[in-house]
Amino acid sequence: MAISALVESKRLKIAQAHHLQGQPGAIVPMLALWLFPQLILVGIGEAFHFPGQIALYYQEFPMALRSTSTAMIAMIIGIAYYLSTALIDLVRRVTGWLPNNINNGRLDNVYWLLVVVGVLNFGYYLVCAYLYKYQNVEKEEEDSNSGTNR
Repeated sequence: MAISALVESKRLKIAQAHHLQGQPGAIVPMLALWLFPQLILVGIGEAFHFPGQIALYYQEFPMALRSTSTAMIAMIIGIAYYLSTALIDLVRRVTGWLPNNINNGRLDNVYWLLVVVGVLNFGYYLVCAYLYKYQNVEKEEEDSNSGTNR
């Protein structure tokens, strides 16, 4: 989000330099390649996130709930989409950052707001990770199965 905010700040400066604020639908002369850095980082983040999340679910959930745990990933993504829609709606109602003409808006401020929310979320994650006690359900199931076979 920080990279997105910096790119949007640059786009707004170019729009101001070309006097495009009052012109609805005016195209800012800027290469689309400026979108690559943030899109690449999102892709890398998702590539690291999903396998780790699935591995945690398979390791920590009991055998009977493993299929439910993988379904939770889709549910969490759905909840995130609803929350992001609510956040954007709140930003539209409270601030003037997202008008119909993007050249008159402050999308960079929205991105910086998301940076702050992300940092707070990461702090919450660190607290939860520190306090979490691994169950290691798979090892307990193996131990209980080997004990019953004797």
